[in-house]
Amino acid sequence: MKRTIAVAVACLGTAAALLPAADFHPLKVKTGLWQMTQTSTWTGLPQQWAAVIKNGKTINYKSCVKAKDLTTNPWTDGDDSKCVWKVLKSDGTDMEVTATSCELGKELGMTTEGTGKIHVVDSENGTGTMDMTISGNGQTIKGHSAYTGKWIDASCPAH
Repeated sequence: MKRTIAVAVACLGTAAALLPAADFHPLKVKTGLWQMTQTSTWTGLPQQWAAVIKNGKTINYKSCVKAKDLTTNPWTDGDDSKCVWKVLKSDGTDMEVTATSCELGKELGMTTEGTGKIHVVDSENGTGTMDMTISGNGQTIKGHSAYTGKWIDASCPAH
């Protein structure tokens, strides 16, 4: 009887662990070189950062998207925050992610975390938003970024 219960519990645990994976789908976009446009607004910036961070300004960067990137945050190549990304859910068109262990603010003893949403318009176009919180040393800095991305080439330049 105990063995039957143990086997049943183990099977239920395995089935529960597999359910989220069955509902997860990589983003349906082309791999290769993407042109990214990002506009960010920040509140609570310390004076020493205000001169460096482009608050309210639009920046452009290129991101090399590989097949493995379609199961995480694909447009971070060229982003200097260097976070660890975790996908909460993805249906191939919409993805929700969290960011932890970011480099941004680390040199000042601060931690950065964030949440984001990515939306695939079609295989060559996407949009997204990201909300970040940097905290430490009695300060809290909040940022919101809006992104657009457009696929521009099947290959990426060598780094």
